[in-house]
Amino acid sequence: MKKLNMIGTSIALALTLAACGGGGSSSTPTPTPTPTPTPTPTGTIDDQYASYLKDLTKNHILPGYEDFQSESAKFVLATSAFCLLSNTTEADLNLVKASWLETNLSWQNIQWVKVGPVVDKFVTFRIQNWPDTNNAVERGIAELLETSEEVTIELIANKQTGAQGIPAAEMLLYPEDPNDSILTSSSKAKRCETLTAISANIAKMANDVYNEWSPNGGNYVKSVNEGTGEFTGQKDAVEELVTNWLEQVERVKDEKILKPVGDAAPGLPNITEHALSDKSLSSIKVNINTFEAIYNAGQGHGFDNILTDFLDQQATATSMADKINAAQSAISALEGSYKDALNDETKRAALEDTIDKIRDIRDTLTGEFVQILDLSIGFNSNDGD
Repeated sequence: MKKLNMIGTSIALALTLAACGGGGSSSTPTPTPTPTPTPTPTGTIDDQYASYLKDLTKNHILPGYEDFQSESAKFVLATSAFCLLSNTTEADLNLVKASWLETNLSWQNIQWVKVGPVVDKFVTFRIQNWPDTNNAVERGIAELLETSEEVTIELIANKQTGAQGIPAAEMLLYPEDPNDSILTSSSKAKRCETLTAISANIAKMANDVYNEWSPNGGNYVKSVNEGTGEFTGQKDAVEELVTNWLEQVERVKDEKILKPVGDAAPGLPNITEHALSDKSLSSIKVNINTFEAIYNAGQGHGFDNILTDFLDQQATATSMADKINAAQSAISALEGSYKDALNDETKRAALEDTIDKIRDIRDTLTGEFVQILDLSIGFNSNDGD
């Protein structure tokens, strides 16, 4: 009865969260609304920044958080439905894994944002504790599975960050030891209870962040668009977001690719972002695609328009677009297993090429791009390359 009550509560939560959010999602994690670019202002550079902020939040950030909210709510329903079955099959489990992946990819699409609600109360780390240098996820899951308490969303939310988010759910769905499979483990009931509570916690965090951004909720989007609150102005808001962009460029290049590639095959697959599920390539592709969305404000009034139409810097605008496209093309040459790619010389060459192309983005971003736009960014690369 306790299991039914827990799952029933999680289903009710998921339905509530889904009702709060917008429309559904497709297999691609990047929402693609029909953009309505703001007319190009004829005034100052601050007017240009205002248009950029308005379109970036409208076309990319708000839809991104809404998609994360929607996919995480579906993940709760998927885990709950699975755990209600008396006899589960590999096909049943694959449905849950697919929903976990969609939730993760929707998060990867918006992972780069480090302003606002996600930085309050360590929400970013609660959603995804990675890199996990002290095995916090493994220790957190072990503690939850060993507790005699009922594992609820309230219990999860008060645990250390490693037990709360997407990597914790991944560990339950893709255990390193086959004997720990949620299909056949002797502790299946506890694993289901824990997975359902973790998925509900992810969904609640996604819902809370979206509502804080939403004009109908906390309306943090207004602070970003107007450059108020924590920002000293609209230029400051742009500088913070460009700093977030640069941080993500470095993170994808270094943490997600360069370090796992290592000095030689087979690389270091155990330190990849999704070592257990081996879904790192999918996440990296989404991350690189967000570079384009940040640059062109989700096909709105982006930096490309500011550089070309307002500052008459077509060469720099084209250069940045070309470098982003080159990185997208380099990573698109790889499919499937990241672990296998790290151990294959041809695929390692494609990964090295991707690193070089992302490095080109970084160099342009920290050089002529910020100089021409007169932006000060607060992040310094220290990887020495």
